[in-house]
Amino acid sequence: MASLKTVLWYSSVLRANNGTDETMPSLYHMGITVENLEESVAFYRDVVGLKEIPESSNLEISGVWFDQLTENDGAKLRVSHLDLAGVQLQLVEYAAAGGERLPLKHKMIGNPHLCVDMESITERHAALVEEGRYRVSPIVTIADTSIRSFYVTDPNGVLVEFIER
Repeated sequence: MASLKTVLWYSSVLRANNGTDETMPSLYHMGITVENLEESVAFYRDVVGLKEIPESSNLEISGVWFDQLTENDGAKLRVSHLDLAGVQLQLVEYAAAGGERLPLKHKMIGNPHLCVDMESITERHAALVEEGRYRVSPIVTIADTSIRSFYVTDPNGVLVEFIER
């Protein structure tokens, strides 16, 4: 059964209009299933720079409707949403009926990665390398352009790209 907080949040989603042309589809959110919700929220907030959405943090979700939607009977999960320029990242931790970790690599079909556009990536890269907590690629210049980029791996193996255009 959904908590009151969850019901109120989903109700607000139904009323929301983000100012886009309602005849055109728009990206509302992208979801990532995580092992530890708190650790993942901290990564995407503190490392990537997304903003927590307080009214949709640590929601508890379960019920027949969710079992049917996901074809996963008995699922119980906690969800938090973060925002980046109007697109939400939905982080999902299963408390019941979760699956196993996928082998995530850029070359694997269906593998996700996020890309965050920044004015300058040099300082972010240096700080992440110095901290040594996450796997960080070197900064590269893409093809014959002035675009620079690097990847950092989140706590669940998902690649996050920082790009400077």
